[in-house]
Amino acid sequence: MAVIDAVRTYLATYSGLEAGAPLWVGFLGPEATEYAIVPLAGAKVIESYVNGASLREFPFAFQSMESTADNLARLEAIGFFEAFADWLESQSAAGTLPILASGKTAEQIEATGWGYLFEQGVSDTGIYQIQCRLIYRQNA
Repeated sequence: MAVIDAVRTYLATYSGLEAGAPLWVGFLGPEATEYAIVPLAGAKVIESYVNGASLREFPFAFQSMESTADNLARLEAIGFFEAFADWLESQSAAGTLPILASGKTAEQIEATGWGYLFEQGVSDTGIYQIQCRLIYRQNA
């Protein structure tokens, strides 16, 4: 299983997601509410060990297409991402992490910043996102 697939499966368990809303990889549709996981550029290997093992990170953005029609909708979208970041933090603290392929072990998943309006569309929708990362160990 690819790391991104494990992250997608894991994030789908977040109870704050709107029921029935799609969770895409690398794509976000035009309708509110949809979610996407988008891989980001960044260092893959954080630390290498003499035995060939390594500590790695998988940086990604978690996005949602939301209504931006009024101030209340925008506040709710930002509140969703704040709650999502808190959930990631509590999941890491509890040791409830994504299940990765053999030879890889998740150590931490976290938001690395605040959720924000990433792109305002021409309609009453916009893309909100929060940047995150999964830290994991990979055997030699």
